[in-house]
Amino acid sequence: MRSIRFNILIILATALLAGASSCMVGGKFSKPTVAQTPDKFPQMQGAVDTLPIVRWFEMYQDTVLQRLIRTTIDSNRNLMIAAARIEASREQAGIIKASLYPSFGYSAAAGGGTAGTEAQKVGGGIDKGSFKTYATLNWEIDLWGKIRHSNQAMYNQYIGDIDNRNALIVSLVAEVATQYFILRDLDNRLAIAQRTLQARRESTRIIAERFSKGWVAEVDKLQAEQQEALAAAAIPNFQRQIIAIQNTLRTLMGMSPGPIARGQSLYQQMVSPDIPAGLPSQLLERRPDIREAERRLEAEFNYIGVAKANLYPSLSLTGLLGFASPSLSNFLTTGGFVANGFGNLVGPIFEFNRNKRRIKIAEYQAQQAYYGYEQTVLNAFAEVDNALAQYRTYAEEQAIRDQQVIAARKALELTRAKYDFGYSSYYEVLIQENYLFDAELAASVTLQQKINSLVFLYKSLGGGWQ
Repeated sequence: MRSIRFNILIILATALLAGASSCMVGGKFSKPTVAQTPDKFPQMQGAVDTLPIVRWFEMYQDTVLQRLIRTTIDSNRNLMIAAARIEASREQAGIIKASLYPSFGYSAAAGGGTAGTEAQKVGGGIDKGSFKTYATLNWEIDLWGKIRHSNQAMYNQYIGDIDNRNALIVSLVAEVATQYFILRDLDNRLAIAQRTLQARRESTRIIAERFSKGWVAEVDKLQAEQQEALAAAAIPNFQRQIIAIQNTLRTLMGMSPGPIARGQSLYQQMVSPDIPAGLPSQLLERRPDIREAERRLEAEFNYIGVAKANLYPSLSLTGLLGFASPSLSNFLTTGGFVANGFGNLVGPIFEFNRNKRRIKIAEYQAQQAYYGYEQTVLNAFAEVDNALAQYRTYAEEQAIRDQQVIAARKALELTRAKYDFGYSSYYEVLIQENYLFDAELAASVTLQQKINSLVFLYKSLGGGWQ
Protein backbone atom coordinates (compact mmCIF):
# COMPACT_ATOMS: atom_id res chain seq x y z
CA MET A 1 0.00 0.00 0.00
CA ARG A 2 2.94 2.31 0.72
CA SER A 3 4.29 1.78 -2.79
CA ILE A 4 0.92 2.70 -4.25
CA ARG A 5 0.79 5.88 -2.20
CA PHE A 6 4.35 6.69 -3.22
CA ASN A 7 3.46 6.28 -6.90
CA ILE A 8 0.47 8.58 -6.53
CA LEU A 9 2.66 11.23 -4.91
CA ILE A 10 5.17 10.88 -7.75
CA ILE A 11 2.42 11.42 -10.32
CA LEU A 12 1.10 14.46 -8.45
CA ALA A 13 4.56 16.00 -8.12
CA THR A 14 5.28 15.39 -11.81
CA ALA A 15 2.01 16.98 -12.84
CA LEU A 16 2.57 20.02 -10.64
CA LEU A 17 6.11 20.43 -11.96
CA ALA A 18 4.90 20.13 -15.54
CA GLY A 19 2.17 22.71 -14.94
CA ALA A 20 4.59 25.12 -13.29
CA SER A 21 7.13 24.86 -16.10
CA SER A 22 4.63 24.78 -18.97
CA CYS A 23 4.96 27.17 -21.87
CA MET A 24 1.95 29.19 -22.96
CA VAL A 25 1.51 29.18 -26.73
CA GLY A 26 -0.30 31.96 -28.56
CA GLY A 27 1.68 34.98 -27.38
CA LYS A 28 0.59 37.92 -25.25
CA PHE A 29 -2.01 40.49 -26.26
CA SER A 30 -0.85 44.08 -26.80
CA LYS A 31 -3.10 47.14 -26.91
CA PRO A 32 -4.13 47.94 -30.51
CA THR A 33 -3.21 51.23 -32.15
CA VAL A 34 -5.22 53.24 -34.64
CA ALA A 35 -3.15 54.83 -37.40
CA GLN A 36 -5.76 57.49 -38.23
CA THR A 37 -5.86 59.13 -34.79
CA PRO A 38 -5.94 62.93 -35.29
CA ASP A 39 -3.98 65.33 -33.09
CA LYS A 40 -7.18 67.21 -32.30
CA PHE A 41 -10.74 67.47 -33.51
CA PRO A 42 -11.04 69.83 -36.52
CA GLN A 43 -14.14 71.53 -35.08
CA MET A 44 -12.57 72.12 -31.68
CA GLN A 45 -12.10 75.77 -30.84
CA GLY A 46 -10.09 77.31 -28.05
CA ALA A 47 -8.21 75.44 -25.35
CA VAL A 48 -8.24 71.66 -25.13
CA ASP A 49 -9.85 70.26 -22.00
CA THR A 50 -7.90 67.34 -20.53
CA LEU A 51 -9.97 66.78 -17.38
CA PRO A 52 -12.67 64.14 -16.96
CA ILE A 53 -16.05 65.35 -18.13
CA VAL A 54 -18.76 65.95 -15.58
CA ARG A 55 -21.64 63.63 -14.85
CA TRP A 56 -24.98 64.02 -16.56
CA PHE A 57 -26.59 65.09 -13.31
CA GLU A 58 -24.10 67.94 -12.99
CA MET A 59 -24.57 69.22 -16.52
CA TYR A 60 -28.29 70.00 -16.29
CA GLN A 61 -29.89 71.53 -13.23
CA ASP A 62 -33.41 70.40 -14.13
CA THR A 63 -34.41 68.20 -11.18
CA VAL A 64 -37.24 66.59 -13.16
CA LEU A 65 -34.82 65.51 -15.88
CA GLN A 66 -32.45 64.16 -13.24
CA ARG A 67 -35.28 62.10 -11.75
CA LEU A 68 -36.26 60.73 -15.17
CA ILE A 69 -32.65 59.68 -15.79
CA ARG A 70 -32.34 57.95 -12.42
CA THR A 71 -35.60 56.09 -12.94
CA THR A 72 -34.44 54.93 -16.38
CA ILE A 73 -31.13 53.65 -15.02
CA ASP A 74 -32.97 51.80 -12.25
CA SER A 75 -35.84 50.33 -14.27
CA ASN A 76 -35.01 50.13 -17.98
CA ARG A 77 -35.61 46.57 -19.12
CA ASN A 78 -32.78 46.50 -21.67
CA LEU A 79 -30.41 47.62 -18.93
CA MET A 80 -31.69 44.82 -16.71
CA ILE A 81 -31.00 42.35 -19.52
CA ALA A 82 -27.45 43.71 -19.80
CA ALA A 83 -26.96 43.35 -16.03
CA ALA A 84 -28.14 39.73 -16.13
CA ARG A 85 -25.80 39.08 -19.05
CA ILE A 86 -22.90 40.42 -16.97
CA GLU A 87 -23.73 38.06 -14.12
CA ALA A 88 -23.92 35.13 -16.52
CA SER A 89 -20.53 36.05 -18.01
CA ARG A 90 -19.00 36.31 -14.56
CA GLU A 91 -20.24 32.85 -13.61
CA GLN A 92 -19.01 31.43 -16.92
CA ALA A 93 -15.58 32.99 -16.32
CA GLY A 94 -15.57 31.35 -12.88
CA ILE A 95 -16.29 27.95 -14.45
CA ILE A 96 -13.38 28.31 -16.87
CA LYS A 97 -11.05 29.48 -14.10
CA ALA A 98 -12.00 26.50 -11.94
CA SER A 99 -10.74 24.22 -14.75
CA LEU A 100 -7.18 25.22 -13.81
CA TYR A 101 -7.51 23.27 -10.57
CA PRO A 102 -8.23 19.62 -9.86
CA SER A 103 -11.79 18.45 -9.38
CA PHE A 104 -12.65 16.07 -6.57
CA GLY A 105 -15.65 13.80 -6.39
CA TYR A 106 -16.94 10.62 -4.88
CA SER A 107 -18.79 7.50 -5.87
CA ALA A 108 -20.46 4.74 -3.91
CA ALA A 109 -22.17 1.54 -5.00
CA ALA A 110 -23.65 -1.48 -3.31
CA GLY A 111 -25.31 -4.54 -4.73
CA GLY A 112 -24.84 -8.12 -5.63
CA GLY A 113 -26.04 -11.04 -7.68
CA THR A 114 -25.58 -14.58 -8.70
CA ALA A 115 -23.63 -15.65 -11.77
CA GLY A 116 -22.31 -19.05 -12.76
CA THR A 117 -18.71 -19.69 -13.64
CA GLU A 118 -19.41 -19.68 -17.35
CA ALA A 119 -21.30 -16.43 -17.08
CA GLN A 120 -18.46 -14.83 -15.14
CA LYS A 121 -16.04 -15.79 -17.91
CA VAL A 122 -17.82 -13.52 -20.35
CA GLY A 123 -18.53 -10.73 -17.90
CA GLY A 124 -22.13 -11.74 -17.38
CA GLY A 125 -22.21 -10.54 -13.78
CA ILE A 126 -20.72 -10.97 -10.34
CA ASP A 127 -21.30 -13.66 -7.79
CA LYS A 128 -22.23 -12.61 -4.23
CA GLY A 129 -22.11 -9.00 -3.00
CA SER A 130 -20.26 -5.87 -4.02
CA PHE A 131 -19.61 -2.79 -1.88
CA LYS A 132 -17.56 0.16 -3.19
CA THR A 133 -16.86 3.72 -2.13
CA TYR A 134 -14.22 5.95 -3.70
CA ALA A 135 -12.88 9.51 -3.65
CA THR A 136 -12.00 10.58 -7.20
CA LEU A 137 -9.55 13.08 -8.64
CA ASN A 138 -9.52 14.54 -12.16
CA TRP A 139 -7.08 17.19 -13.29
CA GLU A 140 -6.08 18.41 -16.73
CA ILE A 141 -2.64 19.98 -16.55
CA ASP A 142 -2.54 23.21 -18.55
CA LEU A 143 0.75 22.50 -20.31
CA TRP A 144 0.29 24.86 -23.25
CA GLY A 145 -1.99 27.52 -21.78
CA LYS A 146 -5.23 26.31 -23.37
CA ILE A 147 -7.22 26.71 -20.16
CA ARG A 148 -5.50 29.98 -19.28
CA HIS A 149 -6.26 31.40 -22.72
CA SER A 150 -9.87 30.28 -22.37
CA ASN A 151 -10.03 31.84 -18.93
CA GLN A 152 -8.60 35.14 -20.19
CA ALA A 153 -10.96 35.15 -23.17
CA MET A 154 -13.99 34.61 -20.94
CA TYR A 155 -12.76 37.29 -18.54
CA ASN A 156 -12.48 39.72 -21.44
CA GLN A 157 -15.99 38.87 -22.50
CA TYR A 158 -17.15 39.53 -18.95
CA ILE A 159 -15.43 42.95 -18.86
CA GLY A 160 -16.74 43.61 -22.37
CA ASP A 161 -20.27 42.97 -21.12
CA ILE A 162 -19.68 45.53 -18.37
CA ASP A 163 -18.49 48.07 -20.94
CA ASN A 164 -21.50 47.22 -23.09
CA ARG A 165 -23.75 47.93 -20.11
CA ASN A 166 -21.95 51.25 -19.56
CA ALA A 167 -22.37 52.12 -23.24
CA LEU A 168 -26.06 51.31 -22.94
CA ILE A 169 -26.31 53.64 -19.95
CA VAL A 170 -24.71 56.42 -22.00
CA SER A 171 -27.20 55.84 -24.81
CA LEU A 172 -30.18 55.63 -22.46
CA VAL A 173 -29.27 58.81 -20.59
CA ALA A 174 -28.76 60.62 -23.89
CA GLU A 175 -32.07 59.28 -25.22
CA VAL A 176 -33.96 60.38 -22.11
CA ALA A 177 -32.43 63.86 -22.26
CA THR A 178 -33.08 64.14 -26.00
CA GLN A 179 -36.71 63.06 -25.72
CA TYR A 180 -37.26 65.32 -22.71
CA PHE A 181 -36.00 68.38 -24.58
CA ILE A 182 -38.11 67.46 -27.59
CA LEU A 183 -41.08 67.23 -25.21
CA ARG A 184 -40.34 70.68 -23.79
CA ASP A 185 -40.00 71.99 -27.35
CA LEU A 186 -43.40 70.53 -28.25
CA ASP A 187 -44.84 72.10 -25.11
CA ASN A 188 -43.41 75.41 -26.25
CA ARG A 189 -44.71 75.03 -29.80
CA LEU A 190 -48.13 74.06 -28.43
CA ALA A 191 -48.13 77.22 -26.32
CA ILE A 192 -47.15 79.28 -29.40
CA ALA A 193 -49.99 77.72 -31.39
CA GLN A 194 -52.51 78.34 -28.59
CA ARG A 195 -51.35 81.93 -28.18
CA THR A 196 -51.52 82.46 -31.94
CA LEU A 197 -54.98 80.90 -32.10
CA GLN A 198 -56.23 83.21 -29.36
CA ALA A 199 -54.88 86.26 -31.19
CA ARG A 200 -56.35 85.14 -34.51
CA ARG A 201 -59.74 84.47 -32.97
CA GLU A 202 -59.77 88.01 -31.71
CA SER A 203 -58.69 89.24 -35.12
CA THR A 204 -61.47 87.19 -36.80
CA ARG A 205 -64.03 88.67 -34.39
CA ILE A 206 -62.95 92.23 -35.15
CA ILE A 207 -62.90 91.69 -38.92
CA ALA A 208 -66.30 89.94 -38.77
CA GLU A 209 -67.73 93.02 -37.02
CA ARG A 210 -66.19 95.31 -39.64
CA PHE A 211 -67.62 93.13 -42.40
CA SER A 212 -71.08 93.24 -40.83
CA LYS A 213 -70.88 97.03 -40.91
CA GLY A 214 -69.66 97.04 -44.48
CA TRP A 215 -66.25 98.45 -43.67
CA VAL A 216 -64.24 95.53 -45.14
CA ALA A 217 -64.77 93.03 -47.92
CA GLU A 218 -65.95 89.49 -47.26
CA VAL A 219 -62.66 88.12 -48.51
CA ASP A 220 -60.95 89.70 -45.48
CA LYS A 221 -63.31 87.82 -43.17
CA LEU A 222 -62.73 84.54 -45.02
CA GLN A 223 -58.98 84.99 -44.93
CA ALA A 224 -59.12 85.67 -41.18
CA GLU A 225 -61.09 82.47 -40.67
CA GLN A 226 -58.50 80.54 -42.66
CA GLN A 227 -55.72 81.94 -40.48
CA GLU A 228 -57.62 80.97 -37.37
CA ALA A 229 -58.14 77.43 -38.68
CA LEU A 230 -54.44 77.17 -39.57
CA ALA A 231 -53.42 77.90 -36.00
CA ALA A 232 -56.17 75.66 -34.58
CA ALA A 233 -55.07 72.69 -36.73
CA ALA A 234 -51.53 72.90 -35.35
CA ILE A 235 -52.74 72.29 -31.79
CA PRO A 236 -53.93 68.65 -32.13
CA ASN A 237 -50.82 67.92 -34.18
CA PHE A 238 -48.57 69.03 -31.32
CA GLN A 239 -50.77 67.28 -28.74
CA ARG A 240 -50.46 64.02 -30.68
CA GLN A 241 -46.67 64.31 -30.76
CA ILE A 242 -46.55 65.13 -27.04
CA ILE A 243 -48.42 61.94 -26.17
CA ALA A 244 -46.03 59.87 -28.32
CA ILE A 245 -42.95 61.42 -26.69
CA GLN A 246 -44.38 60.93 -23.21
CA ASN A 247 -45.00 57.26 -23.90
CA THR A 248 -41.49 56.89 -25.33
CA LEU A 249 -40.02 58.30 -22.12
CA ARG A 250 -42.19 56.11 -19.92
CA THR A 251 -41.19 53.03 -21.93
CA LEU A 252 -37.53 53.91 -21.39
CA MET A 253 -38.28 54.15 -17.67
CA GLY A 254 -40.00 50.76 -17.65
CA MET A 255 -43.44 52.28 -17.09
CA SER A 256 -46.82 51.97 -18.78
CA PRO A 257 -48.20 54.87 -20.90
CA GLY A 258 -49.12 58.07 -19.12
CA PRO A 259 -48.10 61.69 -18.54
CA ILE A 260 -44.59 62.94 -17.82
CA ALA A 261 -43.78 65.58 -15.22
CA ARG A 262 -42.29 68.84 -16.50
CA GLY A 263 -39.41 70.83 -15.09
CA GLN A 264 -37.65 73.83 -16.54
CA SER A 265 -38.66 75.22 -19.93
CA LEU A 266 -36.23 75.27 -22.82
CA TYR A 267 -35.39 78.89 -22.06
CA GLN A 268 -34.53 78.03 -18.44
CA GLN A 269 -32.11 75.22 -19.24
CA MET A 270 -28.62 76.09 -18.06
CA VAL A 271 -26.04 75.04 -20.64
CA SER A 272 -22.37 75.69 -19.97
CA PRO A 273 -20.61 77.57 -22.78
CA ASP A 274 -17.37 75.76 -21.93
CA ILE A 275 -17.64 72.40 -23.66
CA PRO A 276 -15.11 69.76 -22.58
CA ALA A 277 -13.78 67.90 -25.56
CA GLY A 278 -10.35 66.58 -24.62
CA LEU A 279 -7.79 65.02 -26.92
CA PRO A 280 -8.69 62.30 -29.42
CA SER A 281 -6.37 59.90 -27.57
CA GLN A 282 -8.40 60.40 -24.39
CA LEU A 283 -11.52 59.34 -26.26
CA LEU A 284 -10.12 55.79 -26.42
CA GLU A 285 -10.37 55.63 -22.62
CA ARG A 286 -13.58 57.62 -22.19
CA ARG A 287 -15.95 55.76 -24.49
CA PRO A 288 -17.16 52.41 -23.15
CA ASP A 289 -18.02 51.14 -26.64
CA ILE A 290 -14.36 51.53 -27.66
CA ARG A 291 -13.22 49.68 -24.55
CA GLU A 292 -15.77 46.97 -25.24
CA ALA A 293 -14.44 46.56 -28.80
CA GLU A 294 -10.92 46.26 -27.39
CA ARG A 295 -12.02 43.59 -24.93
CA ARG A 296 -13.71 41.63 -27.70
CA LEU A 297 -10.50 41.82 -29.72
CA GLU A 298 -8.44 40.54 -26.79
CA ALA A 299 -10.89 37.68 -26.29
CA GLU A 300 -10.54 36.65 -29.96
CA PHE A 301 -6.76 36.86 -29.60
CA ASN A 302 -6.88 34.41 -26.70
CA TYR A 303 -9.03 32.03 -28.71
CA ILE A 304 -6.10 31.83 -31.14
CA GLY A 305 -4.02 30.57 -28.22
CA VAL A 306 -6.68 27.97 -27.43
CA ALA A 307 -6.65 26.78 -31.05
CA LYS A 308 -2.83 26.58 -31.10
CA ALA A 309 -2.74 24.66 -27.82
CA ASN A 310 -4.93 21.98 -29.42
CA LEU A 311 -1.98 21.12 -31.69
CA TYR A 312 -0.07 19.79 -28.69
CA PRO A 313 -0.73 16.83 -26.39
CA SER A 314 -2.81 17.28 -23.27
CA LEU A 315 -1.88 15.73 -19.94
CA SER A 316 -4.55 14.74 -17.46
CA LEU A 317 -4.35 13.11 -14.07
CA THR A 318 -6.97 10.76 -12.63
CA GLY A 319 -6.92 9.21 -9.21
CA LEU A 320 -9.08 6.93 -7.10
CA LEU A 321 -8.89 6.29 -3.37
CA GLY A 322 -11.33 4.18 -1.35
CA PHE A 323 -12.52 0.74 -0.36
CA ALA A 324 -14.07 -2.25 -2.16
CA SER A 325 -15.17 -5.61 -0.83
CA PRO A 326 -17.67 -8.38 -1.58
CA SER A 327 -18.95 -8.16 2.02
CA LEU A 328 -19.53 -5.43 4.59
CA SER A 329 -17.52 -7.25 7.24
CA ASN A 330 -14.30 -6.79 5.24
CA PHE A 331 -15.28 -3.45 3.67
CA LEU A 332 -13.14 -1.05 5.76
CA THR A 333 -10.17 -3.33 6.34
CA THR A 334 -6.72 -2.98 4.83
CA GLY A 335 -7.57 -5.79 2.49
CA GLY A 336 -10.37 -3.72 0.98
CA PHE A 337 -8.27 -0.55 0.50
CA VAL A 338 -8.01 0.72 -3.10
CA ALA A 339 -5.63 3.43 -4.39
CA ASN A 340 -5.08 4.04 -8.11
CA GLY A 341 -3.48 6.88 -10.03
CA PHE A 342 -3.05 7.39 -13.75
CA GLY A 343 -1.49 10.00 -15.97
CA ASN A 344 -2.98 10.26 -19.45
CA LEU A 345 -1.19 11.90 -22.35
CA VAL A 346 -3.33 12.44 -25.44
CA GLY A 347 -2.40 14.32 -28.57
CA PRO A 348 -3.15 14.56 -32.28
CA ILE A 349 -0.96 12.89 -34.92
CA PHE A 350 -2.68 13.44 -38.25
CA GLU A 351 -6.08 15.09 -38.61
CA PHE A 352 -5.92 16.33 -42.20
CA ASN A 353 -5.09 19.92 -41.08
CA ARG A 354 -8.26 20.15 -39.01
CA ASN A 355 -6.56 21.91 -36.06
CA LYS A 356 -4.53 24.17 -38.34
CA ARG A 357 -7.73 25.33 -40.00
CA ARG A 358 -9.19 26.05 -36.58
CA ILE A 359 -6.21 28.30 -35.94
CA LYS A 360 -6.83 30.09 -39.23
CA ILE A 361 -10.49 30.56 -38.35
CA ALA A 362 -9.52 32.03 -34.96
CA GLU A 363 -7.00 34.36 -36.63
CA TYR A 364 -9.57 35.59 -39.15
CA GLN A 365 -12.09 36.15 -36.37
CA ALA A 366 -9.48 38.18 -34.49
CA GLN A 367 -8.84 40.15 -37.68
CA GLN A 368 -12.55 40.91 -37.92
CA ALA A 369 -12.54 42.06 -34.29
CA TYR A 370 -9.57 44.34 -35.00
CA TYR A 371 -11.24 45.96 -37.99
CA GLY A 372 -14.38 46.34 -35.87
CA TYR A 373 -12.30 48.06 -33.19
CA GLU A 374 -10.81 50.44 -35.74
CA GLN A 375 -14.25 51.24 -37.16
CA THR A 376 -15.60 51.94 -33.67
CA VAL A 377 -12.75 54.37 -33.02
CA LEU A 378 -13.16 56.13 -36.36
CA ASN A 379 -16.91 56.45 -35.79
CA ALA A 380 -16.23 57.93 -32.36
CA PHE A 381 -13.88 60.57 -33.78
CA ALA A 382 -16.45 61.51 -36.42
CA GLU A 383 -19.27 61.71 -33.86
CA VAL A 384 -17.33 64.07 -31.60
CA ASP A 385 -16.36 66.36 -34.46
CA ASN A 386 -19.93 66.35 -35.80
CA ALA A 387 -21.29 67.15 -32.35
CA LEU A 388 -18.86 70.05 -31.93
CA ALA A 389 -19.93 71.41 -35.30
CA GLN A 390 -23.61 70.95 -34.49
CA TYR A 391 -23.38 72.83 -31.20
CA ARG A 392 -21.46 75.71 -32.75
CA THR A 393 -23.72 76.06 -35.80
CA TYR A 394 -26.98 75.62 -33.86
CA ALA A 395 -25.84 78.34 -31.45
CA GLU A 396 -25.25 80.65 -34.41
CA GLU A 397 -28.58 79.67 -35.98
CA GLN A 398 -30.44 80.26 -32.72
CA ALA A 399 -29.15 83.83 -32.50
CA ILE A 400 -30.35 84.43 -36.06
CA ARG A 401 -33.75 82.85 -35.36
CA ASP A 402 -34.23 85.09 -32.33
CA GLN A 403 -33.55 88.15 -34.46
CA GLN A 404 -35.99 86.82 -37.05
CA VAL A 405 -38.75 86.56 -34.40
CA ILE A 406 -38.11 90.10 -33.20
CA ALA A 407 -38.25 91.44 -36.76
CA ALA A 408 -41.38 89.41 -37.63
CA ARG A 409 -43.21 90.61 -34.53
CA LYS A 410 -42.37 94.24 -35.26
CA ALA A 411 -43.33 93.88 -38.94
CA LEU A 412 -46.73 92.42 -37.95
CA GLU A 413 -47.41 95.32 -35.60
CA LEU A 414 -46.61 97.89 -38.30
CA THR A 415 -48.61 96.03 -40.97
CA ARG A 416 -51.67 95.82 -38.71
CA ALA A 417 -51.42 99.51 -38.00
CA LYS A 418 -51.26 100.27 -41.71
CA TYR A 419 -54.26 98.00 -42.34
CA ASP A 420 -56.29 99.64 -39.57
CA PHE A 421 -55.69 103.04 -41.16
CA GLY A 422 -56.41 101.72 -44.65
CA TYR A 423 -52.87 101.90 -46.03
CA SER A 424 -52.46 98.16 -46.75
CA SER A 425 -54.58 95.15 -47.59
CA TYR A 426 -55.43 92.36 -45.19
CA TYR A 427 -53.37 90.01 -47.37
CA GLU A 428 -50.22 91.76 -46.15
CA VAL A 429 -51.34 91.17 -42.57
CA LEU A 430 -51.83 87.46 -43.33
CA ILE A 431 -48.33 87.20 -44.71
CA GLN A 432 -46.80 88.81 -41.64
CA GLU A 433 -48.87 86.63 -39.30
CA ASN A 434 -47.61 83.51 -41.05
CA TYR A 435 -44.04 84.83 -40.95
CA LEU A 436 -44.26 85.38 -37.19
CA PHE A 437 -45.91 82.01 -36.52
CA ASP A 438 -43.29 80.14 -38.56
CA ALA A 439 -40.43 82.16 -37.04
CA GLU A 440 -41.54 81.43 -33.47
CA LEU A 441 -41.90 77.70 -34.19
CA ALA A 442 -38.52 77.58 -35.96
CA ALA A 443 -36.84 79.43 -33.08
CA SER A 444 -38.22 76.89 -30.59
CA VAL A 445 -37.03 73.94 -32.70
CA THR A 446 -33.57 75.48 -33.15
CA LEU A 447 -33.22 76.05 -29.39
CA GLN A 448 -34.14 72.41 -28.79
CA GLN A 449 -31.63 71.28 -31.42
CA LYS A 450 -28.93 73.40 -29.84
CA ILE A 451 -29.54 71.86 -26.41
CA ASN A 452 -29.75 68.35 -27.87
CA SER A 453 -26.54 68.89 -29.82
CA LEU A 454 -24.84 69.21 -26.44
CA VAL A 455 -26.47 65.93 -25.42
CA PHE A 456 -25.07 64.36 -28.59
CA LEU A 457 -21.64 65.80 -27.82
CA TYR A 458 -21.73 64.48 -24.28
CA LYS A 459 -22.75 61.06 -25.54
CA SER A 460 -20.04 61.04 -28.21
CA LEU A 461 -17.44 61.88 -25.53
CA GLY A 462 -18.52 58.82 -23.57
CA GLY A 463 -19.67 60.71 -20.49
CA GLY A 464 -22.46 60.15 -18.04
CA TRP A 465 -21.94 56.50 -17.13
CA GLN A 466 -19.44 56.85 -14.24
